[in-house]
Amino acid sequence: MVTRAEAAAEILRRREIRRSLTEWCRLCGYEPAAHHRLLINRLEAVARGDINRLAVFMPPGAGKSIYSSVLFVAWVMQLRWNVLAAAHTTELAERWGRRVRNLLTEHDHILDLSLSPDNMAAHRWALMDGAEYYAAGVGTAIAGFRAKLGLIDDPIRSWQDAESELIRDRIWDWYINDFRTRLVPEARQV
Repeated sequence: MVTRAEAAAEILRRREIRRSLTEWCRLCGYEPAAHHRLLINRLEAVARGDINRLAVFMPPGAGKSIYSSVLFVAWVMQLRWNVLAAAHTTELAERWGRRVRNLLTEHDHILDLSLSPDNMAAHRWALMDGAEYYAAGVGTAIAGFRAKLGLIDDPIRSWQDAESELIRDRIWDWYINDFRTRLVPEARQV
C-alpha cells in the first residue's frame, strides 16, 4: 500500500520532470554532460517561447540528435504541439520518430498523455488529444500538415553533398517553400 507521503512525493517528482528537460533526460537514462546542459537550457527556452529559432552546431557524436530530436521532442509533446521533424532521409527521421514514440509509450503516465492506438506508424503518429508527430526526409512532400515545432536535424547527408551548391540550393528551396510554410504563426524552429 502506498502511503500518503509516497503518493505526494510521486506527484512532486512528476511535476519536476514535466518542468525540467534535464530531469526528463535522467528519467530516460541519460545524464547530461556540461555541453548537454547548455543545449537543454536553450531547448527549454524554445519550449517557453523565449527563443523562436534555435540553430545547434555541435560535432558529430556530441549528442545533439538524442537531446534535440528525441528527448526534447518527447518532452515537449506534453504541450500538445504538432511536431514536424525532418532529416536528410525519411529513414533517419522515422528512426527518431520511433524512438520518441517509444519513450512516450514507456512514460506516458509521467507526462500525462496517451498515444492514439489507431495512429502509431514510426513516421506519423498522434496523441489521444489530437497533437501529431510527422517525420519527413528533406525534399519530400509535407503538404497537409501544420506544426507548432519544426525541427530539422542533419539536413545534409555527407560532406560531398555539403560541397554541392546544387544540393544546398535544393535543401534551401525545400526549407523556404515547403518546410517553413507548414509552420503555424508563432511556431518554434530548431
